Amino acid sequence: MWAPIIVVIIVAWILQAVFTFMQMANFRQRMQELRTKGTLGVGKVSKKFGIGAIVLLVSSDQKTITEAEELFGVTVFARFKKDEALKGLSFEEVEKLEFEKDSKQEAVEQALKNLKKKLEK
Repeated sequence: MWAPIIVVIIVAWILQAVFTFMQMANFRQRMQELRTKGTLGVGKVSKKFGIGAIVLLVSSDQKTITEAEELFGVTVFARFKKDEALKGLSFEEVEKLEFEKDSKQEAVEQALKNLKKKLEK
């Protein structure tokens, strides 16, 4: 009686590991590709309950966002999507923006802070 339940749990666990690996590979690929376009800043917010967020911002040396991508979700099926609203904005303009999702607000703030540190070097 317990054997089918245990098999289902093991299969689910293996599938989760496979999908997590695929999501991490996608994350690494996006980061590598965006690094070739300028300075990359990453902001990440993870929550135990609720939607987490990762924001990738690419900047020129003139402190302007040239590329922006975001990932939201609670499952391993979430993928990065371009954020055209941030593209072309200066750092000061991005700092003034307020987003509906708290997780995006925090992730953008972290990514911008990360970018500023890298450009100061």
